[in-house]
Amino acid sequence: MLYNLDPGLAQTDPVKAKEALHNALEISEATCLFTQDVGSDVNYTKLVKEVIPETRIFNFADGMPFFTPRYPNLRFPIHTGFDQVGKEGMLLLKHMLVPSGELSNLLEASNAGPLDGSTPLLGEFVLDKDGIPQEKGTLHSNDTVIKENVWPELKSILAKEYTEVDGVGVVF
Repeated sequence: MLYNLDPGLAQTDPVKAKEALHNALEISEATCLFTQDVGSDVNYTKLVKEVIPETRIFNFADGMPFFTPRYPNLRFPIHTGFDQVGKEGMLLLKHMLVPSGELSNLLEASNAGPLDGSTPLLGEFVLDKDGIPQEKGTLHSNDTVIKENVWPELKSILAKEYTEVDGVGVVF
């Protein structure tokens, strides 16, 4: 299940953004946390360190599994940056994306069952007036994510359609 938080909250109110992250981790019982490194003048990995202080002292290079008593299910705090300087307690996303050919074996070992259109994919949070998650909301399956066009970019990729995504990037 994927749950999202609004990254814009950190731009307008970092204190509420940290509260939102704390509540989201507790409510979702997340095993993985994915965050961008920085963006829009916000250092998101710094916010993560403030909510999960164990990431400041943990080092995956020591070979031990990540653990925090604050969020006992969390095993992988992951960032999308390009370096590990000051982020040793977090994994690089590119290190998680290894095409080993073992996906079917890993899914079988996890007792996840067959993946199909009815498999839950996206969860929503019920937010308060400040954008802070209060409880789990609607769950969307693989099929409903496509049918309801929740992620238009993903839908266009699957349909092999050309699309331009607004944002900042490398332009040649």
